[in-house]
Amino acid sequence: MLPRIQLTSRSLLAFAVLGWFATGQSVGEDKPTTETISAEGRDFFEKEVRPLLVKRCFECHGGTKASGGLSLATANGWKKGGEAGPAIVPGKPDESPLIDAIHYRTMQMPPADKGGKLLDSEIAILTQWVEMGAPDPRDGTDQLGGMSREDARNWWAFQPLPQPPVMDIAADAQRIDELIQRDIDRHSLTATPPADRRTLIRRVTYDLTGLPPTPAEVEAFVADESPDALKNLIDRLLNSPQYGVQWGRHWLDVVRYADTAGENTDRPLPHAWRYRNWVVDAFQRDMPFDQFVRLQLAGDLLVRDASPQEHAAGIIATGYLAIARRFGHDIDKDMYLTHEDVIDNLGKNFLGLTLGCARCHDHKYDPVPTDDYYALYGIFESTKFAFPGCEPKGQPRDLVPLLPQPEVDALMKPWQEKVAQVEAEKQRRQAAIQPAKAKIESSWTTSKRVLTQSPVAEAGSVPFEQKVQVQRGELLLLTVLPNENHGADSTLVEWSIQETAGDQRTWSVANLVPDLLKGNSWSDQHEAQWSFLELSPAPAFLNETRNSNGGRSELKSWSFGDVPSVFVNSAAEPVPVWTTLPARSFFVHPGPNKPVAVAWTSPVDGELKLTGRVADAHPAGLDGVAFELSHLAAPELGLALAELGSASTAVPDAGPAPVIPVAYAVVDREAKNTKLHERGDPEKLGPEVPRRWLSVFGAAEVPQDAGSGRRELSDWVSRHPLAARVIVNRIWEWHFGRGLVRSSNDFGARGEAPTHPELLDFLAARFVQSGYSVKAMHRLILQTATYRRASATPHSSDPDNRWLAHFSRRRLAAEELRDSLLATSGTLDLTPGEAHPFPDEKTWGFSQHAPFNAVYETNRRSAYMMVQRQRRHPFLALFDGADPNASTPSRQSTTVPTQALYFINDPFFHAQAGALATNVLKTPEENARLTQAYLTLFQRTPTPAERDRCQRFLQSYPGDLPEKWSALRSTTLSSSSKAPTMRWPSGSNGGVPPRIVWQDTA
Repeated sequence: MLPRIQLTSRSLLAFAVLGWFATGQSVGEDKPTTETISAEGRDFFEKEVRPLLVKRCFECHGGTKASGGLSLATANGWKKGGEAGPAIVPGKPDESPLIDAIHYRTMQMPPADKGGKLLDSEIAILTQWVEMGAPDPRDGTDQLGGMSREDARNWWAFQPLPQPPVMDIAADAQRIDELIQRDIDRHSLTATPPADRRTLIRRVTYDLTGLPPTPAEVEAFVADESPDALKNLIDRLLNSPQYGVQWGRHWLDVVRYADTAGENTDRPLPHAWRYRNWVVDAFQRDMPFDQFVRLQLAGDLLVRDASPQEHAAGIIATGYLAIARRFGHDIDKDMYLTHEDVIDNLGKNFLGLTLGCARCHDHKYDPVPTDDYYALYGIFESTKFAFPGCEPKGQPRDLVPLLPQPEVDALMKPWQEKVAQVEAEKQRRQAAIQPAKAKIESSWTTSKRVLTQSPVAEAGSVPFEQKVQVQRGELLLLTVLPNENHGADSTLVEWSIQETAGDQRTWSVANLVPDLLKGNSWSDQHEAQWSFLELSPAPAFLNETRNSNGGRSELKSWSFGDVPSVFVNSAAEPVPVWTTLPARSFFVHPGPNKPVAVAWTSPVDGELKLTGRVADAHPAGLDGVAFELSHLAAPELGLALAELGSASTAVPDAGPAPVIPVAYAVVDREAKNTKLHERGDPEKLGPEVPRRWLSVFGAAEVPQDAGSGRRELSDWVSRHPLAARVIVNRIWEWHFGRGLVRSSNDFGARGEAPTHPELLDFLAARFVQSGYSVKAMHRLILQTATYRRASATPHSSDPDNRWLAHFSRRRLAAEELRDSLLATSGTLDLTPGEAHPFPDEKTWGFSQHAPFNAVYETNRRSAYMMVQRQRRHPFLALFDGADPNASTPSRQSTTVPTQALYFINDPFFHAQAGALATNVLKTPEENARLTQAYLTLFQRTPTPAERDRCQRFLQSYPGDLPEKWSALRSTTLSSSSKAPTMRWPSGSNGGVPPRIVWQDTA
């Protein structure tokens, strides 16, 4: 996206002055209209004035969001002028604020930070133009964003594709080579000879699979002298399951795939992996690219009548839209930014156009007016996006079922019937306990006598000791109240009850610890009943059980929801959770304004001694709790409480709902047009914009009753010649390191023109003729002499190898490097990855200050690693992996000290080197081991000098044989010189990455 202009106080003052200089007179009468402009005036404007305005003025004054309110993009723009009037008085340069500004008189335009003062010749052009009466044919109807309609019609990237005659691959490859050779000759360059066969198989294998060839594969290719050896190699690799992984990864770079949402808590996306794997499978199956595009934009709409498998795949494909980044705190309120991200990526990814630049103003360079942006915006505002959750709305929603609705209904019906039965039983029980509830409510308060009560300060402990006369059926009640901290305390309770006469039997909450979940009420060995109650406003039994809390199975509880609760640590050891809970202990936890109580129903008549203590078990700097010990002297209460308890026993629930597979995807919602956001502000709405295609491509509207319009959009995008040019340019770039258009996300006015325009059009035409087959494009490109050339030092007259006289060596991508380490060590797991081990959604409590962050280790292909937006995977970040926050058309290639330190210190790297050494040591003879190691790592044998240095290293390194070879393998992998050393090479080679990171080894 183009940078947004930040107005300075100086520029605002200048624009204000510009307005004040206006005469205020009507300029319409003095200016020629479009119809009256002379041929001379029109010619002068088009040849001299328009290019100068675009070059020096349009950065700040080229669109509807014009600095200071002044737009020079149309005649009406400068007629209206700045905030206080017109910028030009036609025929009168001395009275025109524009001419005053470019002379740096009372103001200075353009300012120094925008290129500085115009040249004298440029000032003369604008002055002469004003003297001529400022002839300006731009009435606004000939302008589309930053281009005239004529320029847009003639723009190279928008032209229809040629229709070359159909030939075979050999003839087409020869045509490509001829087009390349023409420019090599024109620039007086000399093409390099073909690469040797070891280099070629390494190059092709990495290109198509992202993995090194095995020694056996290399030797077989070197020995194969048949004319079809390369063709057979290409076919074998294209059929390998690893091809889809490599080329799917390329696509995921461009669509900024991630496994997290990107909003301020960076929540996980547990189902995004389905889209990732769909992309891999689509490339593996060579899905026609136009269909690949259409499914990503409208798969849910295209598969309504398809088979169940196709139905699910079409929904998953729309994950392309769903994975758009979320923004802010409450992402429901910031969806306009997500829509911008979608439109921006759609433009760059499929069309090579920076559509996002038109959100706030007409595009300053390309033919994309703001109306076009909001025409597309309406399509996506008519689309329901899966919701990943955010801090104020923690749980995901709107995930899309992968089964047709009738199948979902059939699966859910039996469970819903069970739910209805459970609810009916709950209502029956509630009716049954009404008499007992009425008896308790009438006697509870009147019979209650408080024996002792006390606050318990933070970290405090309050003991108690009381004697009380009771009758059978009366209650003793220990209640813990939350104070003002609303239940933020785990409270330790120790409570024993002992007869003072007779058998002197004893009852204690300690007896409940080993088997708390036996029941509520809980019967002990001496016929007493323990009950766990919530007392707000009337007594109610806690009826939810948990076999584990805080991830610890030792912690059992009765509760309502999370709190209030009664829980125990049943373990013989302390358990560290939210605090450290002592071994074999009993706790209560009040809820917000909800006291929790432990009731004991007496089985005896006589005097009892009550002893114990109440202690704060989780000091948190708050205000502690309070407790009271009470006697309820009403014998009928025990019987009523028992009746209430039996009826309050939790009704067995209906069990978990059937698992309906879902995708992080999109579906249509109520279709509507959107209103233009003035200057991109969603709170300042302008006129309604119909949903339609881009103006420059015909502005076809979404038909009525067509839903969101995504189906139509998918057709418009996939079949446009621009889409074919963009993807074949990407394929070329992913093979050669750079595209024929080097700005592969920008085919507009600010992008680079193609180095070989005829070749680009030829490839795009062949791509369409092949049925949009990506694999056919591979077969064509990889069999050219251009691709098979040897690497060489760049020619001084072509340092960037723009004319392809040789093949450019390239660094392995981060994933290729990591996969190579795993492959050479023999530890690579080639099975596809699926879901990541994210925490259960019900446990999510991520916040802006404690966002999600994780790294999940795996030996699978690196394309299956969890990709996080806010905190990137450390390996991918270190070795220039794609930025998942924005489209990455090509990887950066940096050389920094931390990369060298990785090869010296990282445990993963040394583990792979050790595994490789273990495999090599299975070969009995040292020379054979060296040969095997080099073939595995570099697909070639060591030179005599390398062999000699390795042997001397093994002789001098201390330790046993496995230690020596592990050190040698680590050193060989991490050395950029030709000699194994014990440190990263110093001197002139100190910044050069190790040999293993190059596709074409030295």
